[in-house]
Amino acid sequence: MRETPPETPDESAARAAAEERSRRLEVEFLEGVRARLPSHPAVVESLGCLYTEMGRYQDGLRADREMVKMTPESPNAWYNLACSLALTKQPDDAFAALEKAIALGYDDAEWMQDDDDFEPIRQDPRFARLLAQLLARQP
Repeated sequence: MRETPPETPDESAARAAAEERSRRLEVEFLEGVRARLPSHPAVVESLGCLYTEMGRYQDGLRADREMVKMTPESPNAWYNLACSLALTKQPDDAFAALEKAIALGYDDAEWMQDDDDFEPIRQDPRFARLLAQLLARQP
């Protein structure tokens, strides 16, 4: 089996630019679908994820707030809202949303522990407490 040579800086930059174009096209497409189906949860959720990936945290936060309104019993909707609140520097609200996600059944401690979206609140003792709560539930 042949090894793939490492990317050059130009190749890496070209790949990153292509990925960014692809995300922009996907957002434009989903925004068009959303104009026709404004209350479709899968569209809103996908847009929220894409906005966050693109660093459009306020747009992601709006989408996640909508998801919680549409699916208030969804632990994933509350988890995503917690991520957006953390990224927009709203730690108290982020922890409230994360507690709600856990109360509704969110249980992926490993993902939560590694989720970069929580970097702004990871050093807060509340994060360690919630993570320990999840870990204690695991068999």
